[in-house]
Amino acid sequence: MLKILLQLLIYSNILFGNSYYFSEVRYNFAIDKSVEHKGEIDFFEDGLRILYPDANKSLEYKNESLIYKESNKEVELNEMQSQQIMRYFDILILIHKGDDDLMSEMFEVNKTSTITILKPNGMIKNYISSMELLKDKKKLKYIKLFLQNSDEITINIDDEIR
Repeated sequence: MLKILLQLLIYSNILFGNSYYFSEVRYNFAIDKSVEHKGEIDFFEDGLRILYPDANKSLEYKNESLIYKESNKEVELNEMQSQQIMRYFDILILIHKGDDDLMSEMFEVNKTSTITILKPNGMIKNYISSMELLKDKKKLKYIKLFLQNSDEITINIDDEIR
């Protein structure tokens, strides 16, 4: 019984509990400046958590609910900010799960052997003009988002947390 439970925990961790170190560069077109943060992202069955230890910030998205903290204190976001972040997180979860059918419904998908270009359909295209994904040996190495306001966000997946 213990062996079966342990196998189930390991299996569920493989499916839903992947954690990664990443670096994120946000380019702000309006002020022509980039900001870089390092962090950790943890995917679980019904959401994700992102920690930015250097900035003492965290975001947790679970069951269509978003919690944003700075210095361990919850910060209230306005409705528009919250909705944009949650849709962005939905996209990250979709990319992580690798659901090609759902991806094809939500995006116009153009693939090469290593790079995938996603052009959003629907409401997402109001703030994301396109996304670029780079995979190496079927592992995601980076995500680059091109936003409608000409800002860019590049997320480099540095290493899986074991």
